[in-house]
Amino acid sequence: MGGAPLSGVRILDLSRVLSGPFATMQLADLGADVWKVEPKEGDPSRDLCPPSIDGESAYYQSVNRNKRSLCIDFRHPEAGALLLKMAEKADVVVENFLPRVKEKLGIDYEAVRARNPQVVYCSISGFGQTGPYADRPGLDNIFQGMAGLMAVTGPNSRPVKCGERVADMVAGLNAALAIVAALRARDRDGEGQFIELSLVDCLVALQAPQISNYFATGEQTPKVGNGSYFSAPTDSYETADRPINICVMSNKHWKAMCSALGAEDWVHDPRFTNNSDRVRHRTELDKLIVPLFRARTADHWVSVLGGAGVPIGLVLDYAEVFSDPQIQQNGMGARISDGSGRTVPTIGLPVRYGRTPAELRLPPPLLGEHGRKILSEAGLSAAEIEAALESSLLVSNGPAEAA
Repeated sequence: MGGAPLSGVRILDLSRVLSGPFATMQLADLGADVWKVEPKEGDPSRDLCPPSIDGESAYYQSVNRNKRSLCIDFRHPEAGALLLKMAEKADVVVENFLPRVKEKLGIDYEAVRARNPQVVYCSISGFGQTGPYADRPGLDNIFQGMAGLMAVTGPNSRPVKCGERVADMVAGLNAALAIVAALRARDRDGEGQFIELSLVDCLVALQAPQISNYFATGEQTPKVGNGSYFSAPTDSYETADRPINICVMSNKHWKAMCSALGAEDWVHDPRFTNNSDRVRHRTELDKLIVPLFRARTADHWVSVLGGAGVPIGLVLDYAEVFSDPQIQQNGMGARISDGSGRTVPTIGLPVRYGRTPAELRLPPPLLGEHGRKILSEAGLSAAEIEAALESSLLVSNGPAEAA
């Protein structure tokens, strides 16, 4: 059994709120040592409550496990110099500042590379490092609108965003993948590099199937709600007690569904011969299906259609998700402890490694919890650390700070 895949990799995490912290949490789960550097007010996500868990924002806790926190005053005249010193000891630097902010601090890529030529420097922004929108702030619904996602989401009415902050999350995943790829390239040739990605670009790329349809036709893909532009019957359907989702994308599924419903004659109906026909005649098809589904319970249809090999599932709320036997089998509900009695709930690890497992090691850190320890590892002497505290460059917080 090997160690965690990224054991030995050190990450200087200057990012905050969601996209950057989600990226660095993926890497921390894989064994990287993440130094989370926060301003003296803390990562802004600490203030995004209620709800909270043991007095800490649930939002903050969602993307900051397996990290250690150092808190400094970013307005202090020595802040940039301290960050550069820490960057000398890092394999990776991650930030999601506006371009002008990192330049003011003096921690842009060129400044960091001058101290650490092998560094992998990942810059996450809303719109890109250059261009007319480079200095614009943005939040997830802004990116969803500008990437075209709202134009294909929901029923044919006012714009509708996805329920989750999908731009931040997909950007975080892309950033984590890019960092791992850059580390692999550095292992090969010994050179670091600059990586940049934007939330709006990542969200555009996420829509490849829908956008490919636009490329093919030159026409905007219409909104189809919970249905699909590409297949039918695919939608949410009401049953006698609760909704179900069905997705029929092949003739094999269609024939299995017709057989399970006792409607074999539908297979030979010229309106429903193949998927293209069913998409064109989805309204007529739904008129046949809807009354059948409403006559029996969701569990009945999951048993009957699922047993026949038709893709079907219940629409679950979060309480049901984490009581579902398959989700429980996969370990997606977990708890993580720091060994001193502080335990928080967390989402389990979605990827399971046969030889080099990812780990749940540390709960999300208290603000500044590991400041002295991190600065010592960054090469500062005890006297320099005390001077940083006395000048209020280093902000001391948390019961473990003296450890």
